[in-house]
Amino acid sequence: MRLGIDVGRATTAAVLTGPAGRIAGRALADSAPTRAVSLRRVLAGLGRLPAPIGAVAVVCDLGRRPVAWRRVAVLRIAPGAHPALGPFVGWPDAARAAVAGPHLVVTGGSSLTGRPLATLDRRAVAGFARRAREAGITAFAVCAAGAPGAPGPELEAAQVIAENAPDAVLSLSYEIGSPGLRERENATVLNAALGGWADSLVRDTRHALRSAGIDAPVLFARDSGGLVSADYFRRHPVIATAPATPCAARGAAARTGARQAVVRDAGAGPVRCVTLVDGEPVRHERPHPGPLGVRVQLGAPEITEAPAGTEALGAVTDRLAERVPGAPVLTTGGGSGTPADGDTPEEAFDAARYAAGADCRAEIEHIVAAAGTAELDQLLAAARDHALSLVIAAGADPATTKLHTFAHAPVAYLPAGVHRVTARATGEPVTRAQR
Repeated sequence: MRLGIDVGRATTAAVLTGPAGRIAGRALADSAPTRAVSLRRVLAGLGRLPAPIGAVAVVCDLGRRPVAWRRVAVLRIAPGAHPALGPFVGWPDAARAAVAGPHLVVTGGSSLTGRPLATLDRRAVAGFARRAREAGITAFAVCAAGAPGAPGPELEAAQVIAENAPDAVLSLSYEIGSPGLRERENATVLNAALGGWADSLVRDTRHALRSAGIDAPVLFARDSGGLVSADYFRRHPVIATAPATPCAARGAAARTGARQAVVRDAGAGPVRCVTLVDGEPVRHERPHPGPLGVRVQLGAPEITEAPAGTEALGAVTDRLAERVPGAPVLTTGGGSGTPADGDTPEEAFDAARYAAGADCRAEIEHIVAAAGTAELDQLLAAARDHALSLVIAAGADPATTKLHTFAHAPVAYLPAGVHRVTARATGEPVTRAQR
């Protein structure tokens, strides 16, 4: 059996599923100011469990409670640039005040074609690591030009930092974000800053589950769909800061059978709206404001907010409906609380039900450069293997992993032989019996 829990803004929902996704139990509780209490309430509402739980999937947005952001030391490995393009430039003032630590730009990295640009200045990196450590900073973000296709400079810098700041917690950009340098750097910095939030969410969840007598692998929903293991989430929290509305939208699609729709997620606060195309929320195609309003490019769904019961909500709905003419408008979410008569609408369980049956997912976007067909084939095979290894690291049972999508195309503005590669791998979560 698998358990899905949606720690929502207004309510916390839990759905227990058995073979073939059959619902074996569910509960709904008013959300408390703290996650731990919300989790304990809904687990108590499930009552006695009919069978051991194989895996638990949790949906929880970053905005559920105040976040203790970590200050981050940022190392950029790239050709020199104007100070107006440096780390933290263009960030909202509040974001910079919460997160910004010391930063250093050293020459190096690789071009998009994989050509090394300069040898890493290890002495400069070592001095930077020591200064950050003396300032009491342990979170580091490392971002090198060309890293998604050539991560060597980041790995070398990480080794130097670890030698000079043994307590360092490192986020490397080649594991996070898109090929674009600035958005990838922003995402990596936010990832490092979110480490404390991820640790506390995992700790609260595991403690609540143990209190309820549940010993099972814990997974978390990611913004772009699917699940990742608790350990993967702790290393890459920036990919899972706003999964609630996308999960609820996918759950609404499964409940109604609608493949195209405009979905309104109603809860405490503004209504969140998304467009579904072929059962999936439409994603941002360009950089967009992420956590703290910082611009990132992580493939997250487009979410538009509007106050409930206003003309603005109708205008948002009409605009989104232009993408899917004739499609229905679906409502999902927990509303403003648990109905007094106990007649809870099905839409309150959409996100939890989706999470209970979701698979693990991992996605990559790389730039590769090949001199000929044989080399390109080797690089594409390596990209496939990388995607499959990532989804296993994200908690998938190796026996069930597969490539869900794989595509590559020449990059028009670069020399011949340079291709953009994208892949998504999926797999069923490892369960309690398989640990």
